[in-house]
Amino acid sequence: MITDIMTIIWKESKGLLKQGKGRSKPILILLTPVLMFGIILPIQFREEWLTMAWSLAIALFTPLILIAPTICESFAGERERHTLETLLASRLPDRSILFGKMIIPILYGFGMTVFLLLMSLMVVNLLIGEGKFQFYPMNILITDLGFSALFSGLMATLGILVSLRSATVQSAQQMLMMIVIIPIFGLQALIFLFPMEKTREFLGRFDLNQFLLIFLGAMLLADVVLLLAAMARFKRSRLMLN
Repeated sequence: MITDIMTIIWKESKGLLKQGKGRSKPILILLTPVLMFGIILPIQFREEWLTMAWSLAIALFTPLILIAPTICESFAGERERHTLETLLASRLPDRSILFGKMIIPILYGFGMTVFLLLMSLMVVNLLIGEGKFQFYPMNILITDLGFSALFSGLMATLGILVSLRSATVQSAQQMLMMIVIIPIFGLQALIFLFPMEKTREFLGRFDLNQFLLIFLGAMLLADVVLLLAAMARFKRSRLMLN
């Protein structure tokens, strides 16, 4: 099974920066988080970028920006190119196809998160210039890495479910972004509705490390549920009929 998964991973990796009609769009998408989270925001926040958990923005938005267009190509792209039938007619097991399609976007999103965490760290230290190397607090670093891995998995599994049901890549991307962005905007609006003092008072009742563990645990649960849903949804016979 591992060999079959690696076959799909090799196939997907070759098309990672060739989505759509050319390479320019994927490269521009890649440059967006590099410029924003690797250079601009670290210059703006300086030491606070390391100590005030602003780096969580990398863990959230990097997988969101990079995985959404990639994962939507997984099955909707095959359907548009009329290659889905050939893939399904192969001897590759269902699970190998599914996991192979998921692994590359997850590694892409998580790998770029690690790269941008290191890049922004170097930028901040160059700006401070105090002769002492500053680093992320351990709880923030663990949260950044854990959240990025789990959110990359969530985006990949959710994207697979959307791509399986979509006739085109564009419709899959629109649907996926609506599913993800609406809750984020809703949470942001909810935060603005409450006075900042009451919000800080409420959050102050909780131990930060316990809160982060609960948050990561909830993300892990969501990942497992979506993975099981994707495994149940991906049936070769059903896709051939469609």
